[in-house]
Amino acid sequence: MAAGFEGEDVAGVLEDARTWARLRVGDLIEPDEFLRRVVGLLLGAGIDGVGGRLELRPALPDAWKSLSVRRLRAHRTLLDVDIKRRAEWITVRLAVMFGPPIAIAVGWGGDQSVARVAVDEVPLEGTRGVFTAAGEHEVTLYLGLRL
Repeated sequence: MAAGFEGEDVAGVLEDARTWARLRVGDLIEPDEFLRRVVGLLLGAGIDGVGGRLELRPALPDAWKSLSVRRLRAHRTLLDVDIKRRAEWITVRLAVMFGPPIAIAVGWGGDQSVARVAVDEVPLEGTRGVFTAAGEHEVTLYLGLRL
């Protein structure tokens, strides 16, 4: 599910949706493929070609405070992802539901900058959390000016 979103743009997906809703013919994008693309865009999901690392850079619309995705497939691993936005931070909870541990990088794809990051309450250097997920994890992206 996560591969193939690097070049996607929201305008292109929205135009596919408008065309599909108006015409409803079989040669247009299938509804399940459309949903896969929308979820991929909201999560900013992609697979790093070299290491096979799952990259997540969620960017929720301004009116959304949360997003939950169940059974996100990355290679042989299924993950549940819960994203919650607060005024000053973003919380991304990940749970490996099935399959082997997987390397993950979590950043923020929104218009605000990330000042610092913590994974499982451990502060990390940089503006994204990079770790191997096995079990449940919580990534906190603190927004604002970098100190």
